[in-house]
Amino acid sequence: MKNIVAFLLMVFCVRTAYSQDYFTVIKVSGNIVIERTGTPLDIGTSFSQDENLLFKVPDSRAAVINPQKGRFIITSQNIAEFKSLKSNYLPSAGKISTRSVGFSSRRDDLRKQIEGNYVILDESRIKVDTDFFPLTDKNYFYITYDFNDKIINKKLEFNEDTILIRKNELLAIDGIVIPDPRIQIMKLVYLEEGQENSSEIICSFLPVFPDLAQLKQEIKVILEQMEMSPYEEKLREISAFIKEFYGNLDEPNLKRWLSENFNLIP
Repeated sequence: MKNIVAFLLMVFCVRTAYSQDYFTVIKVSGNIVIERTGTPLDIGTSFSQDENLLFKVPDSRAAVINPQKGRFIITSQNIAEFKSLKSNYLPSAGKISTRSVGFSSRRDDLRKQIEGNYVILDESRIKVDTDFFPLTDKNYFYITYDFNDKIINKKLEFNEDTILIRKNELLAIDGIVIPDPRIQIMKLVYLEEGQENSSEIICSFLPVFPDLAQLKQEIKVILEQMEMSPYEEKLREISAFIKEFYGNLDEPNLKRWLSENFNLIP
């Protein structure tokens, strides 16, 4: 009996040591190779913290995670720090939560919510202050952008105080969805129709349309490695990861998408 207990204890210690020393790749930007095996890092790759990594492209970076030590962004500049840290927590670079889009209290809030690199997954639902921006058949938002030297205007649907940005509708031109959009800039415009139409450019932004199949793989890695963590910690890590590698994404839209695709709920 003592031998069995000792064996189980040894197995537990080995597994614990393994889990503490090994990281799993969430995402790689560029080309990073494990020197010992020549294996390139990719989604789901596990490797020891003390492995030598070769950065084939100088600006390459990788998001990696360990259940005990947390998430870390590896670059050629901080690889030595990554290998030497022995604490139970490795701070991730640029941990910033997503923007929480609530009811706007100032006219400028809407611009702040969308400007910059704005991530659109399948549908974005954005609440607006209808005291500043009434939503009717004659008062509405539209998005305008240039594609192949042609101006494209897309009127946005709304539901009470919420405007809807749907990826496939936004990118549909002459009934065909652009398969690989290379749109540098979009503008959100508010229009008041009347005898003299009045329009206001709210903001300019760079739309980011992630490959959803790949993004699901990346988030799956995070959720698997954080299986025992509470909901808020999982949400915070996913939010920060998307911010670091893709762009801004409002928290309510992220929560809805995670619930629909991963059944991740509080």
